[in-house]
Amino acid sequence: MQARTTIVSPSFRSSALLGCGADGQCPFAGSRGFPSGAGVEYGKLTSIKNLELSWHRITSGMNLAYKRYFRSLYLAYEPGLQANLRALHRMLKGAWRPTAPLKEYVPKASGLQRPISLLDVEDQIVLQAVANAFAEKLRPRRKRVEAKVCFSNHLQGERDSIFFLKDWRLSYRDFRSRIEALYRKGYPWIARFDLAAFYDTISHELLIKLVSPRKGNPQTWEKVKSWFRGWSAHKGEDPLQHGIPQGPIASNFLADCFLLPVDEAMLKKGVSYLRYVDDIRLFGRSKFEVQGAAITLEIICKNLGLIPQAKKFKIVEAGSLEDALGGLPSLAIQRGGRGSSGGPRAWRPSLARGDAEKFFRRALEGKPYQIRDGARARYVLYRAPKSEKLLRWVLLLIGRHPEHIDAFINFLANYETSSRIESTAQRLLQDGVPYQYVRGELWHVLARIGSQHCLENMISLAKIESKSQSGGIGAAWGALAFLLACEGAGPGRALQRFKSAPHLVQSLLVPMIPDSWYLDPVIARRLLVECPFEVGIVLGDQLIRRGRRPSDYGVRNKELPAQVQNSFRALGLIRRRAGARVDPIGEIIARRYEIPGSLKWKRLLGPEYDHALAILNTAEVAFQPARSSWLQHQDSFNDIIIRTFIGLLGAASLPGHMRTVNRKGELIGYGQLLDANKPFARRFSRLADCMREVHTRRNRVPGSHPYSCKGRGRSRFLSKPEQKRLWYVLKLAYADLLLPLSGLV
Repeated sequence: MQARTTIVSPSFRSSALLGCGADGQCPFAGSRGFPSGAGVEYGKLTSIKNLELSWHRITSGMNLAYKRYFRSLYLAYEPGLQANLRALHRMLKGAWRPTAPLKEYVPKASGLQRPISLLDVEDQIVLQAVANAFAEKLRPRRKRVEAKVCFSNHLQGERDSIFFLKDWRLSYRDFRSRIEALYRKGYPWIARFDLAAFYDTISHELLIKLVSPRKGNPQTWEKVKSWFRGWSAHKGEDPLQHGIPQGPIASNFLADCFLLPVDEAMLKKGVSYLRYVDDIRLFGRSKFEVQGAAITLEIICKNLGLIPQAKKFKIVEAGSLEDALGGLPSLAIQRGGRGSSGGPRAWRPSLARGDAEKFFRRALEGKPYQIRDGARARYVLYRAPKSEKLLRWVLLLIGRHPEHIDAFINFLANYETSSRIESTAQRLLQDGVPYQYVRGELWHVLARIGSQHCLENMISLAKIESKSQSGGIGAAWGALAFLLACEGAGPGRALQRFKSAPHLVQSLLVPMIPDSWYLDPVIARRLLVECPFEVGIVLGDQLIRRGRRPSDYGVRNKELPAQVQNSFRALGLIRRRAGARVDPIGEIIARRYEIPGSLKWKRLLGPEYDHALAILNTAEVAFQPARSSWLQHQDSFNDIIIRTFIGLLGAASLPGHMRTVNRKGELIGYGQLLDANKPFARRFSRLADCMREVHTRRNRVPGSHPYSCKGRGRSRFLSKPEQKRLWYVLKLAYADLLLPLSGLV
């Protein structure tokens, strides 16, 4: 949806996600907006405070496999967040309508698929706002069952915390521990109870009844039900009265809420009942005891319109603790998917080659090999370095075990080129592997490592696949990524296919657009003006990287969607509206590094101000979700301010001045300017030392150089403790820089 409305100049406040306190409190969430026992008013539900809290809970969620589709969109939406939320708030007063989600289908071990609903970004915000209201209304009831019978989707302790749910790994371990405790207490009889199509069978009417049993504020909840109906259907299908989108953390919590009456009833009856999402275990000292509990549970579930899976239901007498756990892994390992560019996400190997090979072999059985222990196999594949033996096994298994495709692709990311990988991917695609998700991943592999011969050989199949409209977006996304790789290599145009793809797919493909499109003013203009806002806001980062602005392509501000204008203003790509005297860089630095605000930055940076602001805003957006990217952009910002500061010293003939260009007119390296033996560092020693520490660490992240210490070791991603240290270093540096500026600007 493109909210074309009056544009409000964005505030340059950093978001709660980027600037929350150590306790995770949202500094502008305000008072507790949904007191328990009170009816939920529509104004509170759609208030800017609730929408803002919703945004921070979405971006701080641990549902990484879902967020892989939205990483670049989240980062691009953030700079214009305040103005975008104000526009969304106005739309929610009457004009806003939910958008039917796209679907992705992920293979399961059973051979079937798990549907994932991919909501538009603003739909996710509204859904989370509803979940916030549910959380506050049901918090007291949830506390009575959490960690007793329910072990999933536990709320954070603080009501206004930007972190919505507690770490799932902690409650999952508690789930396993409670099963172990019951078995050791003499409850060997166990029934496993599963629900069929759980998310799809949740009744909207019964879900709303949980928080509004007496039908208080009927207009509010009728509106919410209309939203649920909009989110329940695939694009082009009729709305349903049941089903919630699977994937967002808001839906995870709402699904748990729907089972709250089941938890309460089973707890009241004193049955040994444990639940993790829709995986339910019943325990007893005898078979009849468990059967009685299962009958009671079945009746309660059917009264809610839920469908127990008869084929999966069974009662067994566990002969060992391993039998009682029923194959539950000690900890789920999969950590979710691709980076913001759509390419494979790089995880630093933490297993030696020999250990990885040995552990992975233990996960296999039979001839030909099959994966017996999926948790062990995934553990190895997410941590293993290059290995010819592992590669051989992976290429044999990738077609037999589609449920482990993410782990396979993660391991293959170790290889920048490989004819064996290339030929296997081509063979599987040509043979017609049926899962669209798997086909998409294979296309991404070929887009990354494919040779010129491969690009030419597979382009016809990719053109056919890029039009795929059924079975999820995976195949179309992957095939279009492949066609864009072909575009970079020269075989043909992909613009029309790009523009006909769903909005989300287009936004995912933006980082893969070839440079030739940005050099062609007609194509670049069409991308900015004709594509949906999701594409426009993601293009902002690409324009900054290339030193371009919309005006370079003849694009006027009013031609851009409202959300794009908000984002571009914050990034400095288009002019801000005239108003009060402000220095956005000063506001950002003051807030982030807790030093007094200043209007000196505009006078320091002069004509470089907008360029520096765009880079600083990009750093701000990445501060929490992408620490290494934050460091790279923050160091680039430092490069600009140190060069301009040295220029001011020279203009005033003050100590510390030195040449910033060589005799050929080329810029002298930033590292050389900070050299401890050069004039600038001798005059401003602490400032130079601080900037040098930041610059040195920036050069040792993988995005800057793959190896550090002259090739003696692999570069490391920036850790949270390191970021905290560098934050303090920069706090000192910026404070030191502002002092001498008083006499210069």
